[in-house]
Amino acid sequence: MKKFTKIIAVLSFFFALAAAEAKSKKVVRIGSANGGGSREFQGILAVGKELKLFEDEFGKLGYDVEYITLENGVAVNEAILSSELEFAFIGDVPGFVGLSNNIGSVWIGEDLGFSTLGIAVPKDFNLTGAKDLIGKTVSVNIGTNAHLLYAKYFEDGGVSADQFTTANLTLANGTASLVGGKVDAVFGDITAFYPLAKKGEIKLAFTTLERPEWHSQLLLLGHKKFLKKNPNLGVAFFRAVIRARQEALKAPEKFYGPISASALKDYPEFAAKLYNSDGKLTPLISKITPDQIERAQGLVDYFQSIKRINGKHDVKKFIDTSFYEKAAKELGIQE
Repeated sequence: MKKFTKIIAVLSFFFALAAAEAKSKKVVRIGSANGGGSREFQGILAVGKELKLFEDEFGKLGYDVEYITLENGVAVNEAILSSELEFAFIGDVPGFVGLSNNIGSVWIGEDLGFSTLGIAVPKDFNLTGAKDLIGKTVSVNIGTNAHLLYAKYFEDGGVSADQFTTANLTLANGTASLVGGKVDAVFGDITAFYPLAKKGEIKLAFTTLERPEWHSQLLLLGHKKFLKKNPNLGVAFFRAVIRARQEALKAPEKFYGPISASALKDYPEFAAKLYNSDGKLTPLISKITPDQIERAQGLVDYFQSIKRINGKHDVKKFIDTSFYEKAAKELGIQE
């Protein structure tokens, strides 16, 4: 009996030790929208993830890293609001809607300074302008970065919302509905459409390469309260981000897959056109530039004018570049 009691005591000790270790385990959570299941991490974050640079930098401070993919930018905002993410990659429309609604996020950097959006249609449909979609059903995930293209395209073409039907679908579901003949057009990220277009299943009818002012930009956000308490982790995050960008600059062709969320891994020539047309990987900028601030202010003002954002906002008040600046100084890198 005494021997049995001793065994129970020893087991209890080890269970208690394991429980204490699990409880004290520190984790940093990095989130990204995945387009309703069609995408993975993208841009600089994807390069850092592949090279395990976040694990390296956070590991030095005793933290593990958890990567979380969510259905869309709206879900990313909800996760930040409920303190389920410390850092996030998000499209500009949901990002600035969240910032404008004071969900507890802060704009700390850029991932892709511009991201190309597009309109996909059935392979036999000749889309020449917005008027061709009158009486049709179009898919867009309202509140995501494709929302800007959707709003601008019809406004520019002189077509009002009551002249067509809008299906609010995720990018994955919208694209599947297009292939299945249930919708007539889908607005979304070009990288989700290009592989299907190359296979002849759909047609890529329009891209923001024709109208760069309608490009999306992809933001890096932080959880404001978390970073206030843990500024060193904000610096660690950007040490990984800056190192990832530097590695991508050395050999861009090695990272077209991660940068495009795996969508363009089999299409390096098109990936080079999107991301590396100037040989400098210009869209991967990591820091917030005056151009990005100007573009962001225009977007926020526009969405306020169409009543998608309440009240006037100065986007400069959303920004904290201190983490990036300290990381760049520590690494001796001037981008």
